[in-house]
Amino acid sequence: MGLIMKAIYLIIAAWRSRVLSLLLMVLMAGGLLACSESDQPAAEQKAKVNFRQLPEDPQLAALYQRSCIACHGTRAPAIPQTGDIAAWQPRAAKGMDALLDNVINGVGGMPPLGMCMDCEPEQFEALIEFMAAGALTK
Repeated sequence: MGLIMKAIYLIIAAWRSRVLSLLLMVLMAGGLLACSESDQPAAEQKAKVNFRQLPEDPQLAALYQRSCIACHGTRAPAIPQTGDIAAWQPRAAKGMDALLDNVINGVGGMPPLGMCMDCEPEQFEALIEFMAAGALTK
């Protein structure tokens, strides 16, 4: 009988642990939703950014897929996503020279040359113009 009681105790303990874990996840998710900076529903915010878009130029598209999309096309937090004008505007306000300097030398978590060791400055500029979409003003 003692072995059965231990088994029942372990089952109850495991169940409590899962219930508490689930409750904690629900509370954390609710907290994250409450921290949203926008009044728009999340679905509307995501609909504005097309994370699957590629440059029309095949060579530029190949560079983008090889070097940029891993961070700028994955909805990673704190990284300006391709086509997200609001995220790019503060960066674009510094000008193309500053953006190129950030790419070439690295900034924050972005490695130098943005993982494109064989890209030329003109290609970086074209990639920035593509990713920043309408945020850049000429």
